[in-house]
Amino acid sequence: MNFFNENRILKSENLEEERNAINVYPAMEKQQILGFGGAFTEAAAYNYANLTDAAKKEFLKKYYDKASGAGYTVGRVHMGSCDFSLDLYSEAYREDLSDFNIERDKKYMIPMIKDALELVGDELFLFASPWSPPAFMKDNGELIGGGKLKKEFYPTYAEYFAKFILAYAEEGIRISAVTVQNEAHAVQTWESCLYTAEEEADFAVNHLRPTLDRHGLKDVKILIWDHNRERVVERAEASFAVPGASDAIWGMGFHWYSGEHFESIDLFRQLYPGKEIFETELCHETSESFDDDFRTSQYALEYIECLHHGASAMCDWNLMLDSAEGGPYHCRTTGGCAAPLYRDVKNGEIIVDGIYSVIKTVTSQIGRGDVVVATTCSDGALKNVAVKKQNGEVVLFVLNTAETEKEVNVRMNGKMASFTLPGNSLSANRIV
Repeated sequence: MNFFNENRILKSENLEEERNAINVYPAMEKQQILGFGGAFTEAAAYNYANLTDAAKKEFLKKYYDKASGAGYTVGRVHMGSCDFSLDLYSEAYREDLSDFNIERDKKYMIPMIKDALELVGDELFLFASPWSPPAFMKDNGELIGGGKLKKEFYPTYAEYFAKFILAYAEEGIRISAVTVQNEAHAVQTWESCLYTAEEEADFAVNHLRPTLDRHGLKDVKILIWDHNRERVVERAEASFAVPGASDAIWGMGFHWYSGEHFESIDLFRQLYPGKEIFETELCHETSESFDDDFRTSQYALEYIECLHHGASAMCDWNLMLDSAEGGPYHCRTTGGCAAPLYRDVKNGEIIVDGIYSVIKTVTSQIGRGDVVVATTCSDGALKNVAVKKQNGEVVLFVLNTAETEKEVNVRMNGKMASFTLPGNSLSANRIV
């Protein structure tokens, strides 16, 4: 896949040209951008810890430097273990939570987050997600294999959330939001837990929100679902029908694993205009190539279409994995995953995957507070999204999904510019 970052000068010429035309309407504002990032999993942090010192600096610059990197300002952390931890663990094993601690997180994850904070500072929007409550709270008695949170442990589990957030705060790390459960509809071979939409809302409304408030954490936001966007509308309707849900729940997170369904984001925005929605996880399986055209094309489509349809943020999965098997991971039967950056297990250096270029092309051009604006297009092969920056400048992203090149005609405010975009190419265009 080819990537381009260019300036386009609009001129008052050929305004009647309608072939492959993209109309940009900067006055028609849509969602405001929160930001972009990736997950500080234990696997990512373990790989980061085993980089050379020079490679660590390169890693941080590639992700968090605003001038030359991807400009990340969003991050995710797991509460307790996830499939990309080194093994199974919880932050507490006693029913009264008297043994609660985050010592495990202090070995790899917290040092990595602190290094990122040196570049991002207060801009980092970090959200925390559990893959499973502690085993003693569940009806199957295990972290893995689904199961459900027992009703009698709803209050205790809410306290678990608060303790986690406060423990991170003691380390100088602010958790800005939490999701009730990662993939609340999936029984996995790794850590997982099932909630109905009503159960998620019940926990959020009657336990999590009041517990966070009681601990002085009123600013911590609550997201629900955190699973595939194909079910966003149904889950939202059922959850927000629970009394008090609209006050307690900030919004919804979604993943990409069940297909495109981009219109689900639009529908959510229409149904709940005061609520937030963004992508909390996406990744590919590993492949034999670190520059897989199919994978990079899918990532490009995902970033453009999610933003076009209403997502305010996108958080990729593991920030870094190893070059040997896309891990480390545990309890997975499907193997490892892809990541934008890998640790070369032979020398502790960084290997850059092709999807990093996709991400950087988009995220480096957009800042928190920028606004997506309306566009129309006459060619379905030209996927696009326009973002108005806070200084009024517009950046138009165009993805040519066709195999052949396309002549693209951009019209805005009575002026026009034309350019040729090769097949299977992504272009970021600053319109001046």
